[in-house]
Amino acid sequence: MRIARSLVPRAGVAAGAVLMAAGLLGGTAQAAGGAPAASGPAGAAAAVSAVSTVSNADQTVVRATAALNRGESWSSPDGSTVLFQQYDGHVVLYKNGVAIWTAVGTYGLGSSFYVQADGNLTAYDAAWRPLWESRTAGHPGAYLAVQNGGNLVVYYGQRALWWSNYRPADADPECRPGRVCP
Repeated sequence: MRIARSLVPRAGVAAGAVLMAAGLLGGTAQAAGGAPAASGPAGAAAAVSAVSTVSNADQTVVRATAALNRGESWSSPDGSTVLFQQYDGHVVLYKNGVAIWTAVGTYGLGSSFYVQADGNLTAYDAAWRPLWESRTAGHPGAYLAVQNGGNLVVYYGQRALWWSNYRPADADPECRPGRVCP
């Protein structure tokens, strides 16, 4: 189904949830060479280069230098969990079409969402000013996992540094959501 950009609602999380429930968003489409293609409605911006994703049964791993632009998404292997940068710039995590986490401060302003080479997740506006970050810089080689269970996790090796919704089983019990772990 093709949707013209002008018809895509810009009402924030609620509009994204409606599109998700209608099956118009989500999925990790693969382009030539194994890189994810642009997701979301037809007419979205082309996929960025240097995107590296790997899926196993439980999570999709998004490697450093990967980016989401408006209208693009990364999803878990079973498709139930989707990280979507909406057309209004808002970065939202959906589980079965319901918004369960958001990068606060990106609504209306977000332009790109990066997994940086230093291990930090960062949302930027069009002038490259940071709007939100995971505060996980200083961990080169860290990666983002989009998990079937409805969680985003930044891993450095096997250690969870940051997560969106619940503590992964392998994380330090003293760590809390949204905080960098020792």
